[in-house]
Amino acid sequence: MGYSLALTQLQVDYLCNKFNDYQITPFNNYTLFQAKINTCTITIYKTNTLLIQGKNEELLYQEICNDLNIESKLKDNPIKQQINNYIIQSLIGTDEVGTGDFFGGIVVAGAFVSKDKISLIKKLGVKDSKALTDYKINQIAPVIMKTIPYTVFKLDCLKFNFLSIQKKYNMNQIKALLHNTVINAMKQKVKIYDGIIIDAFTTSSNYFNYLKNERNVARDVILEEKAENKYLSVACASIIARYEFLKMMDELSELVGFELPKGAGKPVDTAIKKIFMEKGLNGFKNIAKIKFKNLDIYR
Repeated sequence: MGYSLALTQLQVDYLCNKFNDYQITPFNNYTLFQAKINTCTITIYKTNTLLIQGKNEELLYQEICNDLNIESKLKDNPIKQQINNYIIQSLIGTDEVGTGDFFGGIVVAGAFVSKDKISLIKKLGVKDSKALTDYKINQIAPVIMKTIPYTVFKLDCLKFNFLSIQKKYNMNQIKALLHNTVINAMKQKVKIYDGIIIDAFTTSSNYFNYLKNERNVARDVILEEKAENKYLSVACASIIARYEFLKMMDELSELVGFELPKGAGKPVDTAIKKIFMEKGLNGFKNIAKIKFKNLDIYR
């Protein structure tokens, strides 16, 4: 079938930059730019007309419409339409845990739920990790990890503090780097998939801007808010990431000699005071995100 769009020069420049890593040699002199993205081919003609063709072309068309703020001809996002009913889509999903916690690093996980595993995953009671108790997380996560392909990347506090203080990366830039790392690892494990969903923490344009200096950027991704409530793969990634973060917190608690509280509220401030009295500011570099405001009164 295929989808076509009339583009402005700015929109042409944006797409050429976004899909530069996927560029292929065009077959004729009428073509300005051509790229192969997963199972689709995009062609931009010298008339600034875009043509999208291939398997799951609706997904790429929807993504480009979202990026360029163009009204889609589709009645609904094709991934949404199928995944809300848990039908036939095999997706890679990613989510992160720990970004709002003073103690502990950041964990990003990726998970792949193929269409033949959807019923099984549903029966496990999979849903957003924030809606599950830590006890339930510890029960479900090991089963999920034995059932589907997954990847986990842990950024410890020392590395986070280096990136945020020395390199001056903001939190969203760090998250973009971690998600991209996990997605590239997942693509090595899973060769055939219908889409990649990131639980959105920023816009698509900002996400790729954060990654502009990276060599290997996975561009066939869709960022969607509250994705963990809509896609089983993202919900699984959320649970796995939470499970690994809980293990990280247990290890750090053992290191300091008492249970470290999660989050960044009053219990955290109490723990900070105790650690500061015993070890000073130097005691936080390996166990906490020291740029958080919780530590300001002790600097």
